[in-house]
Amino acid sequence: MYRIRITFSKFGKARWIGNLDLHRTWARILRRAGVPIAYSQGFNPQPKMQLASALPLGIMSECELLDIWVLETIATDSLQNDLANGLPNGLEVIEIVEVELKEKSLQSRLRAAEYVIELGDDIDIQVLQKMISDLLGMQSIIRQRRGKDYDMRALIQALDVVERDSMTPTLFVRFSACPGATGRPGELLEYMGINAKSINRTGLLFVDNDD
Repeated sequence: MYRIRITFSKFGKARWIGNLDLHRTWARILRRAGVPIAYSQGFNPQPKMQLASALPLGIMSECELLDIWVLETIATDSLQNDLANGLPNGLEVIEIVEVELKEKSLQSRLRAAEYVIELGDDIDIQVLQKMISDLLGMQSIIRQRRGKDYDMRALIQALDVVERDSMTPTLFVRFSACPGATGRPGELLEYMGINAKSINRTGLLFVDNDD
């Protein structure tokens, strides 16, 4: 058995594909491309694949990772070409590499996720910077998710206004992305009382395989 890692982007209409449907979409793409994917054991075998992190609905990404397990060795260059022909609008393969079978799961090594958020043009930059300064100075920000309290401040590792080519006010934020402690851009924007034109996940940060 072999393990293949696919880096892909998700944008346009594809950003509205939920996590479960994304698994089904990739299973269909791989099947049509003739990929000899391995299946789980049991009464209802499923394709052996794993996303690094579920992406909130409506958010774009340029750094999604999918691990698949296959029964035969595969030439990654030709696989990328084969997959490109069957991808729906909004999904694009960036890179395909083979990784060690014994490597720990992406989910277990994921520690943070980075986002770039384009805001509405009516946002005053000075007001925004003051809002960020006040927020980062707080010891805790208690919010609710699914009826349970959590500290949103503890999940924010970095937050700042960034310079971009356009005049659109833009935020950079790095959230914790550990199991049970994952920040969400939508919840931050709701707390700040501002709307976003677009949200793009730009990076996933992992600890080394040996850690």
